[in-house]
Amino acid sequence: MTAGRFAAFRLRRRPGSVARMTVELVEFTDPGCSYAWGTEPKVRRLRWQYGHRLRWRRVVVGLHPPGWTDGWQEPATPQTLSEYWQGVGAVTGMPFPSPLLHLHATTEDACRLVKAAERQDGAAASGGPVDRPSDRLLRLLRESWYVWGRPADTVERGLALAAAVDGLDVERLARDVDGTQVETAFRADLAEARRPNEYVLNKPDKRVGYGAAQPTEEGMRFGIPCMVLTGSGGEVTVSGWTDWAEWAAALEAASPGIAADARPLPTPAEAFATWPLLTRPELEMLCGPDHELPPDVVRHEWAGGVAWLVSTAALASP
Repeated sequence: MTAGRFAAFRLRRRPGSVARMTVELVEFTDPGCSYAWGTEPKVRRLRWQYGHRLRWRRVVVGLHPPGWTDGWQEPATPQTLSEYWQGVGAVTGMPFPSPLLHLHATTEDACRLVKAAERQDGAAASGGPVDRPSDRLLRLLRESWYVWGRPADTVERGLALAAAVDGLDVERLARDVDGTQVETAFRADLAEARRPNEYVLNKPDKRVGYGAAQPTEEGMRFGIPCMVLTGSGGEVTVSGWTDWAEWAAALEAASPGIAADARPLPTPAEAFATWPLLTRPELEMLCGPDHELPPDVVRHEWAGGVAWLVSTAALASP
């Protein structure tokens, strides 16, 4: 298959709407989305190379509300879900949970935790390369699904992960996640995610993970992963599983000439200093296929894949 079958982008010029040197990026995602997990290598490269030019805003979509398996013809089990994610991993190259120790009841509590963590990100909505507290928590939530096979699908499970995030006040997070401001922010995200733009509504390939708008009980929503970029060149949408060339082309269309301002790709030591757990596709995307691992990382291999962790992260894993 060619990349063009998976995703493309749409350009709508809006002269003068955004300063030339800044690209506004709106990311539609969910902690439990397998295709968003599969896209993490490209997200990390985007943050590393172009984070200094991005103003990054996240919208969580509430992929799986409580009761999300109700009405299925076949009973959902950890085994059947693991097998489905194995198929996604065959497309994306990213690991999958095997074994999966329990089905998640919902992804909405994980979404609320991300919105609560965003309250501690500070005033600057930086795109990187150094992750904000909410970015680090979101990543740990993803890893709970796809590396450790223990989905953090409740507030309690998510708070246990949050203790490993430097700069995150877990006591405040626990207070905020049940508060009205976080619930309002979460509901606003759900509403925004359910106003898909023309590009995703008109994508011909309607399969999950390939970028088209998806049906919900409330109507259609953005398919995920999806990013809407707005810069001096106009508005560009990248959605669904695709390769890095599509992302690079979309970014250049939104901000002509931005490629000349890309940071050099990191060394393995720089990558692990930024992100304590990296999968094989992430290492290859960031450091090339012939990278040499730093001496202080440990290998974690399981039936669903392999990852490398700095030793302190290995000690703190679930």
